[in-house]
This record gives sequence, C-alpha cells and structure tokens, in this order.
Amino acid sequence: MARSSTLGPASGSGYNYDIFLTRDCLAYSKIKPAVNQIETHPYFQRDSLVNFCQKHGIAVTAHTPLGGSLANTERFGSVSCLDDQDLKGLAEKYKKTVAQVVLRWGIQRNTIIIPKSSKQERLEENYKVFDFELTKEDMEFIKSKDRKYRTNNPAKFWGLDLYA
Repeated sequence: MARSSTLGPASGSGYNYDIFLTRDCLAYSKIKPAVNQIETHPYFQRDSLVNFCQKHGIAVTAHTPLGGSLANTERFGSVSCLDDQDLKGLAEKYKKTVAQVVLRWGIQRNTIIIPKSSKQERLEENYKVFDFELTKEDMEFIKSKDRKYRTNNPAKFWGLDLYA
C-alpha cells in the first residue's frame, strides 16, 4: 500500500489517529501533523496518546471534551461524565457547572477543547472557564475518573465492530 506524503482530509481538519497511527505517520510523512483531533474527556482521557502527541509537538484537540453529553447518551446509549456525582461535587466546590470544570480540566492538561452546543446559554457558559483554576489535587482526582470509556462510539449505533 502506498503511503501518503500528507495527512488527513483535504479540509485540513484533525486526523483522529491513535498512538500507533500517529507514530507511523511521524515515521513516513514528509510534513509533520500539527493537530490530532480525538475524543478525550474525563471518562476517556487517553493520556498515552495525549502525552505522545505533545512530546512530538502535535497539538491535541478534544472534539468531545464533555463526553458527548445528551447527543451521545441518546444516540449511542453512553454514559456522560457530566452526570458523575464526584464531578458534581467539584463543580460545587468551584461554584461552576460540571461542564465548566470538565472544560477547565481539558485546558489545564494543554488540550484544545471544542465543546458543542446549539443553546446560547451553554455557549456563553462554556466561555466562563478562564476565571478559575483547578488545583493539582483536583486535576489528579479527575485523572482517577478515567474509565477508558469512549462515548462517541458509532460502532454501537451501526452495529459494527470498527476495531476488529
């Protein structure tokens, strides 16, 4: 199979590679990728991939930084970290919403976050994450919440094993 000298779709969007494809891409591409856009949130942190990308100067963009919320729970039957009682406790501590705490966590781990909402009030809420900082202990606590749980899982919706 011939290898491409460029990456991803022509649109220039992120490429959603796992650690093995990213390593392979770095070995064969003439142009190093700038961004890897992946699902990452407290229940699916992907620390090895995030750290690998950052070590190699590849920015990581979280396309599902809130764990998919209502869209994925309805569409794929997944569980949202926004319903996590421990994260709700952190939100109360900081006088923020769970979504704001989760977004702040993403920022503090040096990922780019792209929260999605069609509701004006949520869009405004998502911007209000720069007036507080999570403590190191709270960052570690959220790290302990990792379930390696993908919420954006079209395999469930389509009924296909995409990882076979």
